[in-house]
Amino acid sequence: MDFVFACALTVGIEAAALFLLLRGRYEAALIARNAAIASSLTLPFVWFAFPALGLGWGMQTALAEAFAALAEAGIYAFAFKGIKPEEALLASVLCNWCSFIIGLAMA
Repeated sequence: MDFVFACALTVGIEAAALFLLLRGRYEAALIARNAAIASSLTLPFVWFAFPALGLGWGMQTALAEAFAALAEAGIYAFAFKGIKPEEALLASVLCNWCSFIIGLAMA
């Protein structure tokens, strides 16, 4: 899988998951925009920076996914007015879990 495809897939999966989690509280366009921004900002680090650390797959994956979840939670907390930090973190973890599992299944 190449980076462009992985990015499109990640954005699509995470936007869909975020929509399911936040529908009714925020407009669909806002959810889609914020999901796209968050995933697009973190995926280059997950895809390029973490593998360059030379760690084993398990440690690299754990660190990369933790980074993505925390960074995206911060973006959600900033971008969605009224969301609690713990709600942003839970949404981010669930979205990242969905894209990670689907990505593994496609590998």
